[in-house]
Amino acid sequence: MPSRREILAFSAMIPFALAVRPARAAGLPLLGLRSDGRPAGETDFPGWRLVYFGYTHCPDVCPLGLQTMAEALDALGPLAEKISPVFVTVDPERDTPEVMKDYVAFFHPRLVGLTPSSDQLAAMAKAWRVKYAKVEVGEGRPYLMDHTAVLMLADPDGASAGRFPHNLGGARLAEKIRSAMEARS
Repeated sequence: MPSRREILAFSAMIPFALAVRPARAAGLPLLGLRSDGRPAGETDFPGWRLVYFGYTHCPDVCPLGLQTMAEALDALGPLAEKISPVFVTVDPERDTPEVMKDYVAFFHPRLVGLTPSSDQLAAMAKAWRVKYAKVEVGEGRPYLMDHTAVLMLADPDGASAGRFPHNLGGARLAEKIRSAMEARS
């Protein structure tokens, strides 16, 4: 039977062990219909994932975030091949896979648009720690979506590897991604 001292020593290590244990990929899901119309599967986004939640009718923040993402992918060169770039809409009502296909192609050829159902979006928002809300702006005017404006990096094991401002700039984001990848290799 272990002594009280051994039990206390072991108990003291549990929080540390849990803290360094990476979240599984299921903890940071990517669900919905891809911009090519196919349902997203577990193997659709291999390796590292660079993810941005936004919407196509966004007047300013989302285009800047996606441009930052595209510039970072280009700045990373061959290293970018290890990254799956994904744009998840927080406005599935308007952002169909067809709309997403045209929109993401404007920013980068490798960028995949993802249109989740309302339930899938709620599950992803909780897992990725993203907030979103529909904002009515007046009669006869299209609504806007308030949302978290952060570029998120997840490692191949599905653990969060970084959250970066949408306006960081492509070169700076590439440096942050490179550092995160080196630290976990």
